[in-house]
Amino acid sequence: MTRDPATGGITSLAASYFQDCYDVSGEIRWHSDRPYVNGMQSAVNRFFNPVDLGHSSPVQTVTITSSGSSALQLGAVVLGGATPEAFTITGDTCTGARLTYGQSCVISVIGRPTAIGDQYATLSLTDNTVSGKRAVELRVTGRSGGEGTYVSLFSSSRLLDTREGNGAPKAPLGGGKTIHLQVAGRGGVPTSKVSAVVLNMTVTSPTSAGYLTVYPGGIARPTASNLNFPAGWTGANSVTVPVGANGQVDIYNAAGNVHVIADLLGYYLAYDDSHTQEPAGQYWPTVPQRLLDSRDPAFGGPLGPFESVTIPVAYGPTFNSHIRALAVNITAVTPTQGGYVMAWTGYGQPPTASTLNFTKGSVVPNFAVVKTAWCSECGEHPAIVVSNYSGGSTHIVVDIFGFYDDGQVPGGLRFRPLNPTRIVDTRDGLGAGAFTGTGTVTVTAPAAVAGDNTYALVTNVTGVNPANSTYLSLWATGEDRPTVSNLNLTPHEVRPNAAFVNVGPGNTFNMFNAAWNVDVVVDVSGTFEFLPGSIPSARTATLGRQHSLRSGPTGTPLRQTMRQP
Repeated sequence: MTRDPATGGITSLAASYFQDCYDVSGEIRWHSDRPYVNGMQSAVNRFFNPVDLGHSSPVQTVTITSSGSSALQLGAVVLGGATPEAFTITGDTCTGARLTYGQSCVISVIGRPTAIGDQYATLSLTDNTVSGKRAVELRVTGRSGGEGTYVSLFSSSRLLDTREGNGAPKAPLGGGKTIHLQVAGRGGVPTSKVSAVVLNMTVTSPTSAGYLTVYPGGIARPTASNLNFPAGWTGANSVTVPVGANGQVDIYNAAGNVHVIADLLGYYLAYDDSHTQEPAGQYWPTVPQRLLDSRDPAFGGPLGPFESVTIPVAYGPTFNSHIRALAVNITAVTPTQGGYVMAWTGYGQPPTASTLNFTKGSVVPNFAVVKTAWCSECGEHPAIVVSNYSGGSTHIVVDIFGFYDDGQVPGGLRFRPLNPTRIVDTRDGLGAGAFTGTGTVTVTAPAAVAGDNTYALVTNVTGVNPANSTYLSLWATGEDRPTVSNLNLTPHEVRPNAAFVNVGPGNTFNMFNAAWNVDVVVDVSGTFEFLPGSIPSARTATLGRQHSLRSGPTGTPLRQTMRQP
């Protein structure tokens, strides 16, 4: 401090201060040439808007500016506090910086929550001021969001029928030709924020053997197939296909002329960067189990002409009231006449779409995601209805592989779309060698397809040229082989069927062939992923890698005769 010699008045002042209750310190200068160090920062906290798990917030910045007469020397920028793992420093010009008066540096940080709820951290660094440090408090809120959850439509919607000019010109699809099918904004699908759709694809009246490849619009056609067919055949297969950036899916026909039909069953939600989208249905894999086999004498024989059966399920009080759709494999066995099977809720008008088509004496499977309805007559449980639309009788077999909830049960799986990728082709030795009789092989899903959080693969499994009748079963390694099949084959055919295949440790699964020689092709169009941070760690430990639910049908399936259409 200096004073005027004549008056004794203060003419300059240099002082430091410290307030220990709140750890506040600094320096004061007034008309003083004594050097000092000081710095200003643009914020003491950065609070991020809620962010969906698995995604990051927009970048926020903190600027530090030297405001003292001596240079501001900064140390290293570090993250600490309660949950520093929920934040990432994406830019830093401050660590080690020496700033003279008016110079600035910038720290950039994002929030990437690792759990649902609020998470906190402190961004700090040392300096050469009196306090010796500075800090910024960080907060981000994690939410589950709707990405990867499933919306099951109450009734299917026909998006394509080349016989009628619906969705494409009124003409068969020629060999080597592609239909660019618009799906966004049609049949209940939103115009945006949709990652994939679930379609039941049907071909009829092909002039030669061939196959369809269904893939996202706007990309190069992948090496994959979704529906293989011989000349003159009518049949269907379930297809889960990512939606292209143009809101379309492409349908390619390899050979001959064929009419193509596509029925929409539901869709998966994409990431919503506005963070307002709430979860729809999450997927829960179950132990593969037979819900119905009409060949069992206790059931009373095959379904008669235009007869239906209501099939209830029970997975305990945690799930029953939340189940909204079942992932099932439905097989028609030795029908006495040609016709089709429809799987639906049983309420209102039957949908116009078939689940599978069959001819007399055939064995025809098809995978389906079927919306449930509440069945009071079944003991207050969710149920689906399977109907025989034929003038003859047919045996029906229904196997369950999983279900979708309403998005309200913590811990379900989310769908991650992939461009269709071939991971097994035993004809070329890809993934496994050909079956030469009864046996089991183990397949490892490649890293490009499955990762640390993968629990199941969304696949299309094709059996090629079996020497005789056989069947294939696919299941996670480390689990018992299920008593159900994914694909039934007759001699010398090429037949596909969709399958949700659980994976075990190392993302491996088993394939079993019941008999004879057969080649197998497996194409993957997506995975079901566990969402890290969505449930408490104790729950995660309980689920582990093998978390399939074990239960089964409740009560007796109900039969009833429909009014003939």
